[in-house]
Amino acid sequence: MLAAAACATAKAGAGLISGNCPTSGTQVFSRWGDSTSYYLAPNGGFESGTTGWTVSGGSVVSDNEPFYASGSHALSLPSGSTATSPVVCIGAGDLYVRMFGKDVGGTDRGLHVQVMWYGLLNTVLGVTDVATFSPGGAWAPTGKLSTAGGLSVPLLPIVGSTSARIRITPVGSGSNWRIDDVYVDPWAMRG
Repeated sequence: MLAAAACATAKAGAGLISGNCPTSGTQVFSRWGDSTSYYLAPNGGFESGTTGWTVSGGSVVSDNEPFYASGSHALSLPSGSTATSPVVCIGAGDLYVRMFGKDVGGTDRGLHVQVMWYGLLNTVLGVTDVATFSPGGAWAPTGKLSTAGGLSVPLLPIVGSTSARIRITPVGSGSNWRIDDVYVDPWAMRG
C-alpha cells in the first residue's frame, strides 16, 4: 500500500524538475544566519492534517514552532513512525531541506532525514541519507540539509530524477519528535 501511494504521488508530481519549481522563496531562516530562499513544502506546516503526506504511526497535533505564528499544528512522530512528504520540486543542481523540530522525549537516537528520488517511470531511483538530528531539545530550526548528506554540501540530484520526496523517521525507542514547517530550496546551485 505504501509503495502504491508513493507511485501515485510521484505520478501526480512528475515533471517538477527545474522549470516547474516556484520562481522565488522566502528567507525564513535569516535570523539564524541563513539567507537562502525556501518555499514551504506542500502542506509542510501540517495545517491540513496529513493531506499529501504518507504517515505511519504519527499524527498531527495542536502545537506549533514558536518563531512564526503561521499555524497551530505540528506533526508528532513517536518511535516506530515515519512520514514521507508529497512530491517536492527539484532544481537543476541541488535540493536543500530545512524545518523546525523538537524532541520532547529525548531518549531516542535522533531523527533521520532522507530524500527519495523518482524517475520518469515513477520508480525510486535512489535514496539519499541526508542527516540524523540529535535527540532532546526544544523547538529549533534544523541545520541546512543538502541532498549530499550532512550540512551544506551540494550534490546533483540522482541523474534522471523528475521528482523527490522527503522521508522523516525517528531512530530508536523513546522518541517523541514534533516537526513543523518543512521548507525546500531547489535553487541552491543556480546563477
